[in-house]
Amino acid sequence: MKKGKILVVDEDAANLASACKSLDAAGYETTPCKSGEEVLKLLEKQRVDLIIMDIALFGMDGFETCRRIRKRFPIDDLPVIFLTAKEDEASVMNGFRSGGSDFVCRHFFPEILLARVNVHIRMAQTLRKIREMSLTDDLTQTYNRRHALFTLREWFSRCKRYGTHFALIYIDLNAFKQVNDLFGHQAGDMFLCSVVAAVRKVLRESDMLFRMGGDEFMILCPNTEKEGANICVDRMSLEVSKIAIASRMASFAYGVVHSSDDYGSVDDMLHAADDAMYLCKSRMETQR
Repeated sequence: MKKGKILVVDEDAANLASACKSLDAAGYETTPCKSGEEVLKLLEKQRVDLIIMDIALFGMDGFETCRRIRKRFPIDDLPVIFLTAKEDEASVMNGFRSGGSDFVCRHFFPEILLARVNVHIRMAQTLRKIREMSLTDDLTQTYNRRHALFTLREWFSRCKRYGTHFALIYIDLNAFKQVNDLFGHQAGDMFLCSVVAAVRKVLRESDMLFRMGGDEFMILCPNTEKEGANICVDRMSLEVSKIAIASRMASFAYGVVHSSDDYGSVDDMLHAADDAMYLCKSRMETQR
């Protein structure tokens, strides 16, 4: 099992290959990048544990790249180590001011870099685990409602400021009350966990699943168009339908909204998703 995922950023091909080789040999999974722009695009799709970055990058330098990373990831969540030949005081201070976690000179022994990497990854993983425990629903191990509202506000603000769009899927399970009434709450709990497992088979690594309460869930899909969210719903519906409840296929009602619809507030967007979901549920009940 790999110790962690590391993004290595350097425009020099030889330096990039050398750093990746050393880290791979130490048991890490590395992804090479040659520019700050490439880093920001990759972080929209993939989760990493640590970034090792040179200061001198073509176009956007390491300092500016780090500042932009910090707009999305706090320092205790995603460490950034500057690995560079620059040792002057100004470069070191700029590295920390831009949000860097550490500063390692390229001329140091490789063992020093590996030791720093190990410390920062272990600290970040521990802090992330503690934070996720406070933000996780005990039963389903999805994120809880409190984290859902915080995350939605964060993405809503990011959309308004930077034009970063996202889709929101709100789902409500059908027949959950009947399962509890007929078979007991333990069966209801198993049903919820089975649905969550089925939904997770479809979601991307960047998608976030939240339990909003009872049998209602919300999925936030970053950088996703409404059409893509509807495709995701179809795939989730297919997976969930494989779960049988007293000879009936499991199903859910849903509502899909998109940040490009220019809602005035987070509450407006949530209400729109909720309304769309209940309209769907009403149509499903009429068809029965």
